[in-house]
Amino acid sequence: MLYLTADGGGTKLVTLLFDDQLRLISSGISGGTNTNFRPPDAVLADMQAAVDACVGDSHPVIENAVCVIVGPTDEFLSCVRRRAELKQVTPLGEGSLSLAAGAGVQYGVLALAGTGSDVFMIQPGYHDTIGGWGTVLGDEGGGYDLGVAALRAAIYAEDGRGEATALLPLIKEKWKLHELWEIVPIVYGSSDQRRLVASVSHLVERAAAMGDAVALSLYEKAAHELAHMTVTILDRHRGEYEGPIVVSGGVWKGSPLMFDAYRREVLGAYPHAEVVMPMFDPVVGGVVWQAFANGLKKEQFWDALRQNFGQYLYQKPPASV
Repeated sequence: MLYLTADGGGTKLVTLLFDDQLRLISSGISGGTNTNFRPPDAVLADMQAAVDACVGDSHPVIENAVCVIVGPTDEFLSCVRRRAELKQVTPLGEGSLSLAAGAGVQYGVLALAGTGSDVFMIQPGYHDTIGGWGTVLGDEGGGYDLGVAALRAAIYAEDGRGEATALLPLIKEKWKLHELWEIVPIVYGSSDQRRLVASVSHLVERAAAMGDAVALSLYEKAAHELAHMTVTILDRHRGEYEGPIVVSGGVWKGSPLMFDAYRREVLGAYPHAEVVMPMFDPVVGGVVWQAFANGLKKEQFWDALRQNFGQYLYQKPPASV
């Protein structure tokens, strides 16, 4: 029997086809699914491309699709049905998928820092969320927010208003700029401005690995924003919850300083909390949920997932020099 898991967010869509032995069969990847930030036609084309790469043209029978699509979920499922017979769909929230992938559990707290940011409390009988307001109204600590902060730091360094930073030459090198001012038409003329700006977070990672003080301070600020959201949601429920506190999303991969600062601040408010890095990228959460649905317990499949989905193990951040 075959199953599908899909994770579509601000900058990418990942699809995996796997069997009832929890073995990876094939995969697909394309651009983000959020039509608030990308043209609908581009989103639909990328959805079909990811499904085509994953499912192929043999029209297989897919028993269940476990999916998180931040965007037009029905359109994604239509893409799947063009390529396969789909018997059942299990829609999940971002927090549930990432928590399952991160710790192999269904309940806990999830601090997401991808292109945007949210903190989810997922408990028996209720879910709660802080964040997720989007790039204009929020997303503090996410990749777009970090990218904007990095661009501003480079501008301040260029103007002499701020501290010198390796971000300035890295940005000029990346975008082949003679003068920093040339960045203006690139940013404002982009058809996918959110993804473009969020991509600057990778330059923050490089600068932080070089020990750049400005880049490291940006990670500290991102950590504080996410810790503040986490402590706030714990306070909202009087600190009563079960499960670990798990981080997830690409921004956490940038520097170990971010997780260390986040963990320290959360433990300062809740000393007995279990705050951990994730085991897998979020898309593997669909495999975990399917394993639970098939009657398996974590100890029966967790080690096998490490072998079968090794390329989706969460990449831990590099140490700074």
